Amino acid sequence: MIKVKGVEKSYNSEKVLRGVSLEFGKGDFVSIMGESGSGKSTLLGIIGGFIQADAGTVFIDGKDVSALSEREMAKMRSSVLGFVFQSYALIPTLNVRDNIFLTATLGKKTDPETKEYAEGLIKRLGLSEMLDKYPTELSGGQCQRAAIIRALVYKPSIVILDEPTGALDSKSEAAVMRVLTEINRDLGTTVIQVTHSEKVAAYAKKIIRLVDGEIVL
Repeated sequence: MIKVKGVEKSYNSEKVLRGVSLEFGKGDFVSIMGESGSGKSTLLGIIGGFIQADAGTVFIDGKDVSALSEREMAKMRSSVLGFVFQSYALIPTLNVRDNIFLTATLGKKTDPETKEYAEGLIKRLGLSEMLDKYPTELSGGQCQRAAIIRALVYKPSIVILDEPTGALDSKSEAAVMRVLTEINRDLGTTVIQVTHSEKVAAYAKKIIRLVDGEIVL
């Protein structure tokens, strides 16, 4: 499903990723851990097509991510790949409702079933009373939950999350991790998350550690 081969990345001559090779299959649930600066977020950004690698390749469903046009990559993100940024990346001029349904709308998945599924996620993650508010009116935890729902709402086959619980209290953290566990189990969704939390990492079936840009088994 996802094949990462020999990926390297440097910033200002400082090597962040050193020939990273990984494979993620359908139904995998993987936590990536490592100290700050170990290359975790950079690796996710390269897999998601937001960052260009200096060397190496990433294939998603057999397609070379680096060879896709911006339009093709956008189509993949609105159909196959759900991505949750550490910074949330909500659009400030849209209310929470429109932010949540943005990728579903772009992917033309606005059917009643999708709407019902989204409403269930919204209720479970405690945002029912926040739908008409704007990102600037929300707490960090509420923004994080909105970003997670946005990534899940159209049932992508792959979900990539960068520190999905970093701004959440323990109750919201547990709710988010229950949702991720359920979609992995019930829908066969491949879940890849970066986290600093051993507790959150333990929800995954496998933990991968990055140290100075290299995989340590």
